[in-house]
Amino acid sequence: METAEKICKRFHSYLLSGEYTGKITSITGEKLDIGTSFGTVSVLNAGALQPFSCSVSGIQPFTAMELQTGMDVLLDRKGIAIPDADFSVDVTLAEDVDLSIECMVNLFLPVDISIRARYIHRIIERCSASEDLSLLVIAPDSADELQRIKWSIQELSAAFFEQDLDHIEKAAGKCSGFGSGVVPASDALLCGYMACFSCLSYALGRSRDTVLGVTRAAASGAAANTNENGAAALLQAGEGIVREDVFQMLRSLFSDIPYTSLSAWGNRTAKGTNGVNILVGISIALHDLYLKNAL
Repeated sequence: METAEKICKRFHSYLLSGEYTGKITSITGEKLDIGTSFGTVSVLNAGALQPFSCSVSGIQPFTAMELQTGMDVLLDRKGIAIPDADFSVDVTLAEDVDLSIECMVNLFLPVDISIRARYIHRIIERCSASEDLSLLVIAPDSADELQRIKWSIQELSAAFFEQDLDHIEKAAGKCSGFGSGVVPASDALLCGYMACFSCLSYALGRSRDTVLGVTRAAASGAAANTNENGAAALLQAGEGIVREDVFQMLRSLFSDIPYTSLSAWGNRTAKGTNGVNILVGISIALHDLYLKNAL
């Protein structure tokens, strides 16, 4: 039996409220994905805590165990069990980590928000690669192959600025499903974009219902135009749930926390799966929805 060190609070609330069955859908060395009636959940042995996941440490890679896709999984208040592989995770002593943006306290727009935005820009420049969407930030007019997604994002920003829910849903659908990866690159960008919009909105004093109304509309439109993994990530982002490194980076961005912490969390985000694309979405949202109108 393995013991979970951390668990997403929202995921834990499901486990505490009932018993569920599922099946293993994907196995890598660092991540075990399980399909359930309430979506995909994950067991991690490396990296940042993700929405609907728990983390364990000190175990061998999942690919070295007797785990196979399609195996039955049992989930309840005690944790996760895979009887056919004699594998289980006890979550009873795990630290609950709230990954919901709405739980952030004391968010505000610091006077140096434009300087903080440049830190994110520099991390994108430093960590950019040919397969990501970093050119949308560092050289938006130089990549002909990205012009379609660029114009689609501009339409999305106009819809977000006006808070026109029908327009947001349609525009988001034009932005999703672009790029390679288990979660397409543009879907990760949209997750970062929605997360930044949420933080910006709470910093400006907007209500939870207003913010979630906008992000849910965007997530719904985008999820209809991408693959299953992309849709799952988008719908979580629409509920304002992000992985732990993104959570801490955004908390540092919309506060007076020292630049060293902002850089540290920004770099950790960039090194994670689709991290640069998430930062691109955050950078674009901050510019389009606030900075360009504040200058």
